[in-house]
Order: sequence, then C-alpha cells, then structure tokens
Amino acid sequence: MNGSRRRARLLAPLLALTLAACGSSGGATGGVDGTLTLATPAPNSLFTFNEVLARKLGFFEEEGLKVELAPVADNIPIAALVQNGKADIGLVAATDAISAALRTDDLRLPYDERTGGNGFLIGLVVPEKSTIKTVADLRGKNVGLASPDQDRAYLTAALKKAGMTIADVTTTMVGPGSPSVAQTLQSGRIAAYAGTLTDFFAFDEAGLPVRDITPQGLGGLPVGGYIVRAESLRGGDALVRFFRALARGTYAGIERPKVAEAALRQVAPEQWSEPEQSRALLEALAETLVPFDGKSFGEVRADRWGEAQRLLLEAKVVERSVDLNTFLQRDLLQRINAFDREATLAKADQWLTTNGTG
Repeated sequence: MNGSRRRARLLAPLLALTLAACGSSGGATGGVDGTLTLATPAPNSLFTFNEVLARKLGFFEEEGLKVELAPVADNIPIAALVQNGKADIGLVAATDAISAALRTDDLRLPYDERTGGNGFLIGLVVPEKSTIKTVADLRGKNVGLASPDQDRAYLTAALKKAGMTIADVTTTMVGPGSPSVAQTLQSGRIAAYAGTLTDFFAFDEAGLPVRDITPQGLGGLPVGGYIVRAESLRGGDALVRFFRALARGTYAGIERPKVAEAALRQVAPEQWSEPEQSRALLEALAETLVPFDGKSFGEVRADRWGEAQRLLLEAKVVERSVDLNTFLQRDLLQRINAFDREATLAKADQWLTTNGTG
C-alpha cells in the first residue's frame, strides 16, 4: 500500500476530532501554584495520546501538577498564546517554533516531540495515475502547498534530494486538503501537493487516490516540539516535572498500547468506531515518538533544527536565523528522563486492570 493511501485509511477514525481545545483556563502562571496551562492543536486524541496517559495514569498528579487546556482557535497561533502569557506550554510545528523565536527572544524549546521520524505525518504526493514517478520529474511543474511555510520548506528539502532547488518548480499556495484542492490536483493545474496527514485524508474522502513520491532521507527533519517562556524555566522546576510526566506517558503508551487504547476510548470514544484502523494509527503515531537512542524522551538535537532553519532560509520562509544555541534548551534532558521505567509500567498495568475494556 502506498504511503498516502495508508495514511488516509488510518486517519478515518478521526473524522469526529475537534481540534479546538475544550475547557477553560485562567492563563499562564508558570506553575508557581502547581497549575500549568497547555495549548495543543489536538487535545484528547490519538495524536496526543502521551498527554492523555500522563493525565489518566496520574503522572501529572504525581509530579504535583494540575494541567489545564488553553482554548485554541485557528486565527491565534499557539506560539502567540505562550508568548502572550495565555499558556505556559505550547505544542507547535517546527516552522512555527522558529518563526515565533524570531519575533521574541523569550521563547525556548526544551522538548522535541516526533523524535521517531516524520515520514508518516508529512509528504509530497501526486495523483495515483500521474506520469510523475519521482521528485526529479517535477522540474518546471507547478506544486501546490498546504501551507506557505512548513510545506514549502519540506518541498525544498525533497527537491534538494533530487539535485534541484525551489527555483526549479513553480509553487502555488492552495491551502489545506479539500474537495476543491483535490480537483485542482486531479485536473493537472498542480502536478503535486506538499501537505500533511489530514490533507491526504481529505483527498481520499474526495475520491482521489494519491501516491507518495517523497524521497528517502527526509525523516530526520523535526516536525515540532513544545515551546515555553524562558522566564517560566527560570521560575522553578514545574516545567521539568511536566515534561517528565509527559515522557512517562509516552513510554507507557509505546510499551503498553492496550493501556493507551483504553485511556483513549474513555476520552474520545468517537475515534474508535473502527477499532482496527484506530489501533493501526496509534501504533504508527507511537513510532514517531520513539527516542533517538531508545531511552531519552524529548531529546532536542541542534543538527536537526539547524537543517530545518537552513531549509526555511533557502525557501525564503524566513529572512534571518534564530540563535539556536539560545532557543533550544538542551540541558534538561537528564532531569526529564529521571523516572523509574519499571514503576511507570507497573502503574500502567495496574490502571489497565481497573479500567481496561478487555
């Protein structure tokens, strides 16, 4: 099965997913009162199963934390919520993180999210019956973009693999996947499309089978991570405790998928109308969270982020560089991962005994 069709089939259970966070928040406190406000684009979903597990298994509570969700709207970037003090922590795309860091020197990225690779989540596709076989065939063609920043940078990286530059193609900002964009791709007005998992699902729903032509070797680019304010890091260890609980949730979900399923069924039963597909999606998403070295969750690697920044500059998404030595907070890794693996799994097993669906 080609990559994009596999993505689309696995995404089907998420039709009912509401991306706006529910609940209310009194704003960011930096955790001084034990409360942290989290802004994430897909709360209580398969995409954030580690956050769900950290809460349901009591890892946040064990760290002395209460985690609230900040209301998220499409017209307000999550990075802006963190920068403006409406949230303590924000899960953002790599391009959004770098762009936000260019606007202020008070943001830090202490935790990288998709350390297991990005190939399942983003890609470059063409209609299944297209004569285009490889990225090299795109020379002189028009390529549609879901977004003007991350997808343009990803296309730039794909073209580099074929010895080409962004100047060798024409790009058109066509927006997120939809029936109208599917028609644009099918008609040939754009020869290919750079986007994400949800975009490819929209094409599948519109009846347009697509084929992934993403070249090998792009999995090392960062997808995104968690950003915080520098002053919050200086104000105590609440954020370290948050990320330690998150790492425990990630570890439990990877090692105990049945626990992750049971927890997700409780918070988002509508996403399990097709259990086999949901399990396959959960497995695929868990793979994207596997640590580089198999044990250090959230590791921030400067070379990955440096390459992402170089691509953004080359694609003319940004005009100057961020000081990554300052923006990337890499000295918290040992403290974040200072948790008992056996005790974490024992807690997960105990929770499943009480809450499992069999």
